[in-house]
Amino acid sequence: MFKRVFSIFVLGAMLTLTGLGCSSSAPAVPAAQAKPITLQYWGVFTDSDQMQILIKAFQAKHPNITIQYRKFRPEEYEQALLQAFAEDRGPDLFTIHNDWVEGYKLRLAPMPTTLSYPVFTTTGSGINASTQVSMQSRPGLTLKQMRDQFVRVVEDDSMALPTAATSTQKSIFALPFYVDTLALYFNRDLLAQNGVTAPAADWGTIRAQAEKLTKISATDNKITQSIIPMGTGTNVHVAGDIVLALMMQNGAQLSDAAHNITFAAAPANQNPQEETPAGAALHFYMDFGNPAKKAYTWNPTMGDGLAAFTQGRVAYYLGYSYDMATVKAQNPRLNFEVALLPTPRVGDTPLNLANYWMEGVSKKSKNADAAWLFILETATNKDALTKYLAATHRTSALNEIIQTQQDDIELGAFAKQNLTARSWYHGKNSAAAQTILTDMIEEARAQLANPDPNVTETDIYQKAVNRAQVRLNDTL
Repeated sequence: MFKRVFSIFVLGAMLTLTGLGCSSSAPAVPAAQAKPITLQYWGVFTDSDQMQILIKAFQAKHPNITIQYRKFRPEEYEQALLQAFAEDRGPDLFTIHNDWVEGYKLRLAPMPTTLSYPVFTTTGSGINASTQVSMQSRPGLTLKQMRDQFVRVVEDDSMALPTAATSTQKSIFALPFYVDTLALYFNRDLLAQNGVTAPAADWGTIRAQAEKLTKISATDNKITQSIIPMGTGTNVHVAGDIVLALMMQNGAQLSDAAHNITFAAAPANQNPQEETPAGAALHFYMDFGNPAKKAYTWNPTMGDGLAAFTQGRVAYYLGYSYDMATVKAQNPRLNFEVALLPTPRVGDTPLNLANYWMEGVSKKSKNADAAWLFILETATNKDALTKYLAATHRTSALNEIIQTQQDDIELGAFAKQNLTARSWYHGKNSAAAQTILTDMIEEARAQLANPDPNVTETDIYQKAVNRAQVRLNDTL
């Protein structure tokens, strides 16, 4: 801390002594643009020492900008953020989830078209040292640059129409330092012990393996070993995301161009007697929690799905890369790996669900350009990001870095999937959206447990997705 304060003092003194580096051959640099700046940065899930990797790389190029990062607990973060903004004491920079942009758009400053900043050049040493200051500028990202550098999902999530804009030109409201996707964890020992030589590559194989990898006690009819936590809502991590991934892979259009939720609809040429893609996806998911089905393997009495995997009680687990730290911490001896998310059939085009955080700038920040300079330079800094991703055990949002991560034994599956990842929700209340999806699953379970003889199983699933769609559109 002392060293940082001292360097700022020296910088200020040098600027004063050198007249901000003005000379007869260079235009004067406004003092306000070269003065020391301190940015307040709030985040979640990234530790301070991990974020310092990126901050130090940036401050090495911009010694007049100090960034003070504060990490919050997930359960307190959004409430603290909203309260701070309401009291006009919010941070300059803050982390938002990839589906928060629409809900936070009124509080976010879009990326400027041009960013100007001072560059400091020191010559000589000791009492003969002299710091010259000149102004440079760089443009913001163009749409082509966005598409060339970042995986596709970043464009979908970070760009939105400015508030009260009369044009249809979208602006960039945030950028990520990484992307995460839903993948298939598997217990190598359980697969081998049951004669399974490789993890399932498609959902049909998962269903076919259910009887082999599920063990039910003959004495009390309890499940002692499960193939996968699926079929319920409350004790399956990200159950809603799993169902959405199944819907998307099965051909359901999750939302339209205006971001309205549309997954309950049937394709135009579909036979009215057939299940809709979303209804069939929910049906498939629910079979793993239905005692009347051969795929039955999971129920609410079996505890938490992630805990069951770490304890070696389930063969597969669907989760994000951030779950890896929990698995390792709770059971360091577990022999597991991560495979690609299964596709409906072998050879199908992969589609994956994204879940990650991005960095934005407060509209009320007095130093919005400096804050955006940090985000833009950092999000495209291959060297700094490579070190940050190694420290955080995450996969890149940049195409260039993904090429080097695809062969990583732990992160390779996640890295590959970033290239085919999609998001689904662009509303204003993502927490409510997740609750609605869990409710959809639990409502269908309740109907199956107490069936109406006049209602078919197909109708139960379709009514559940219909209700969820209506409720989700109310949150937009």
